[in-house]
Amino acid sequence: MSELEQVSHLLAERFKQDGERGRIVFWLDEENQYADEVASLVGEASSDETLRTVELIEPDHTPFNVRYTMFIERPESKFLVYLHGEQPSLQDDWLLDLKLAYGPLFSADKLTMIVNELVPGASDETRESWLDAMRKAPKFFDSTERVRKLAKRLQPNDDATDFQAKMIAVLLGLPDTQHSLQDIWMVLLRQYAQDDDSGIRSIEHMGLGDFHWQGTRFIYHFPVDADEDAAPSVKGFLLWLLDLAWRDFNDGMHASTYYANIMRDYANWSHNVTFRDSLRALTDVAADELQMMTQIDAMDVEELSSHDTFRAVDDVLIHRLLQRVEARSITDEDVQRIVSTRTPMLWYDRYADTYAAISSASTLWKKFDDAQPFVDALASPEHGFKTYVEHLYRVDQAYRHFCVVWQKTKIDTSHINEELERKYVAFQLELGKAWQQQIDSMDRWHIENVDQQWDFFENEVRSFTRNKRKVAVIISDALRYEVGEEFCRRMNTKSRFNVTIDARLSVLPSYTQLGMAALLPHNRLALDGKDHYKALVDGADATGTKNRNTILSQEQGCAVTADDLAVMNRDEARELVKSHDVLYVYHDRIDGSGEGDLDVFDACTATLKQLEDIVKRLTNANVNNILVTADHGFLYQESKLEASEWLSEQPHGEEIWQLKRRFVIGRGLERTQAFTTFTAEQVGLDNPGVDVQVPNSILRLRKQGYKGRYTHGGASLQEIVVPVVHINKSRSKTDDARAVGFTINQTTDRLTSGQLTVDLMQTEAVGGKIQSRTVFVGLYGHDANGNDVPISNEVPIAFDITSREPSERHRSATLLLTNKAEQFNDTMVELHIRERIEGTNQMRMLEPKALYHLQRGSLFDDAGFFDEE
Repeated sequence: MSELEQVSHLLAERFKQDGERGRIVFWLDEENQYADEVASLVGEASSDETLRTVELIEPDHTPFNVRYTMFIERPESKFLVYLHGEQPSLQDDWLLDLKLAYGPLFSADKLTMIVNELVPGASDETRESWLDAMRKAPKFFDSTERVRKLAKRLQPNDDATDFQAKMIAVLLGLPDTQHSLQDIWMVLLRQYAQDDDSGIRSIEHMGLGDFHWQGTRFIYHFPVDADEDAAPSVKGFLLWLLDLAWRDFNDGMHASTYYANIMRDYANWSHNVTFRDSLRALTDVAADELQMMTQIDAMDVEELSSHDTFRAVDDVLIHRLLQRVEARSITDEDVQRIVSTRTPMLWYDRYADTYAAISSASTLWKKFDDAQPFVDALASPEHGFKTYVEHLYRVDQAYRHFCVVWQKTKIDTSHINEELERKYVAFQLELGKAWQQQIDSMDRWHIENVDQQWDFFENEVRSFTRNKRKVAVIISDALRYEVGEEFCRRMNTKSRFNVTIDARLSVLPSYTQLGMAALLPHNRLALDGKDHYKALVDGADATGTKNRNTILSQEQGCAVTADDLAVMNRDEARELVKSHDVLYVYHDRIDGSGEGDLDVFDACTATLKQLEDIVKRLTNANVNNILVTADHGFLYQESKLEASEWLSEQPHGEEIWQLKRRFVIGRGLERTQAFTTFTAEQVGLDNPGVDVQVPNSILRLRKQGYKGRYTHGGASLQEIVVPVVHINKSRSKTDDARAVGFTINQTTDRLTSGQLTVDLMQTEAVGGKIQSRTVFVGLYGHDANGNDVPISNEVPIAFDITSREPSERHRSATLLLTNKAEQFNDTMVELHIRERIEGTNQMRMLEPKALYHLQRGSLFDDAGFFDEE
């Protein structure tokens, strides 16, 4: 409908009224907007039938003539009295009585036309409230595009507050469904972080500045008028906000309940992954203005650990934590707690590697302390082996974790890594010495009640094949026990996998060719008589995948490399599995890296992922039973070997055929205190007249060009404790990984104050397939349109407790009511628990919920201007 058509329609509606009010209409057009068109709107030329009988009167300077015409000459006729241009004052207006009698004056100004078109279903009262708002910001409506975007947002029941908030939303380019103060300020703050003030300038230019700042005052309690000499600004709001956030929204005069609205919105901004970088930039800008370093420097570790907001908090906290961990003046429990509390905070992901390094350093110190009594108590070969499997491997694992994360950091102000490196070398030497004492008591390479590696096929593989079940064996070169244990735990977090681990005693010497041969089906294991290095299985060469495939074929098996398996499509892999009972998959990442003097621990990390991928590929090929094991373990340290770690003498004998870093093979080898010497028969090899020697403890033999950080072949626990991981792929949903459960401990169903502390209990310990989760807890009201309206802040709760003691698995959240709660007074409100959908900003609702009867007096904060979403 065109503008003139709208005018015509509105005039016709006025003339359709009964009696005198439908006979005479006064039209006031002070701007002369319709002076050229008014004659065409009434009379015979009118497009509206109702107006064709209406006569136009344009009063001149003789008001009496107007009266005479309408009331004496033609008292039955209809008249449109068109008043345009400047009007007389009230005392000089001779038509004032008629204007009042036949009012209200008809007006067809542009804003009126627009308001009638915005939402046709809006009531007259609503339109009037909108029109009042429009007259305060008329420039907004000079743009047809802005009007179109506004109309798209409006609802018939929007009040003037909604109307103006949506005007601002249009100016800021917000999505159609967003117009809350939280949304508006997020845009303004993001712009400010980019040195862009276009948003606030547009708001103020359009005449909406007062509305915006008063809304900010009423909802957030921002002191708009605090500075009489300066107008409110985005910078002023930012500094006020961050100062308030630093003080946990308690300014000394008002408690956090007073600031519940801004507290809630600030938390949402902090947790919004799309806004975090902007908020961080803003805190950097504000830190100097607020002179934060003075306060931060004065805080101790515990005070710092509970504060957020500014980057300097993490800088100082990390420095202090490093000092205390290095000085051993803080417990590992406290370190882990502090690092855990930092996880949801604003700057955590920027410092995650550094916190991980501190955490792993503290853990490693703790593992050293825990290990000492076990090292001191080694009483027999069996006790030593099992103590390593149950306890001592944790030191090697913690050392690996520490080295991996420390290398990712740029910490150059601490000597922790040097201290821990020295401690680890000392631990290896001390453990090596204690274990050597047990080896010295052995008359053959055998430990009571410990399975031997050379029995692997007979005891493990045949347990499947004799029952007509297929099995795959993944042999990862140098997968030492501590890496295998981590792999076992990782696989146990996956759905439909049941995973366990045990350990076997490797062959001696513990090197690749012999260890790989021991895992094959055989009756006799021997060294090749030519080089005394290659391994023979029942007289057959067991070196390389091709030879191993030949040996396995006698058992309806085959051998492939992990690389070969990786390039097979699913049908090819399934056909391979279908045509064999046993499948051996050979994987080499750790040993290959170690022998090449590359980063062994990075190779361990990569191996964990690669083994997981191999397992998934095998199960997709219909393999349900998988064994993961290794040929041997290894010794490794980051630092250069000290003189105390090298053997000071060389082996001697009638013949020396193989002289390696950690073992010697020969004939008539001289028995000395520096070496452990066995005959071939004593280590299970069918080689009469052959001797095997390994340097005591963890000592290495010097060789030209050999650095010695990575090695294997000897008899240290790290080398000879070999993992066997048992994996079964289940079809049952009961074996699915799942998030840990929790319940709400509701102690009341009434809410009578401005805050509510909720107690939640984690129903089980985290671990294995029971995985940690973070949820968000908040209170919601239910409005007349069926919408859930947030009426409190939303608090993140991490359910990540590993304790099996129920009393230690409680979490609490304190919720502060916002001013939105007022409209739900004396109704039932609901505690909602939500969880972020991984990789998104979207949330899903969780069970359980809790209901509370909100019963409060006139204790609510001032009503807000904007809808809070």
